[in-house]
Amino acid sequence: MAEPVSRSFPALPSALYEVRKFVREEAEAAGLSPAVTNDIVLAVSEACANAVLHSGSAEMDVSWSRTDECVAVEIRDGGSFVRRVPIPEVDRTRGHGIPLMMALMDEVAVSEGTDHTPGTTVRLVRCPGR
Repeated sequence: MAEPVSRSFPALPSALYEVRKFVREEAEAAGLSPAVTNDIVLAVSEACANAVLHSGSAEMDVSWSRTDECVAVEIRDGGSFVRRVPIPEVDRTRGHGIPLMMALMDEVAVSEGTDHTPGTTVRLVRCPGR
């Protein structure tokens, strides 16, 4: 297993470009196909956009790790996870993030931060060889 690589980014919309660039560079260095790379970049971007929009956190940490078979990316923020049910009539362009991540990745896990123990972590795993 390769050493994990982590970077911190401000939890701002303007940082999403840098997050995508970081993930794309790591995926390309790992020799992943363009299609798998694009899936991972999109899923991570969605998770980070959720942190930007909903966490109230000043920063988000993105960690990339790789084994022979799989890639795992963790996105951590300092906020609380707010569970909400999307209302299609109101949320036409929102509420699709977690289902999108689940469609693109082999595993998606969310460790929900609370008001008492803030800090939400989203773990995304893709195993291209499976």
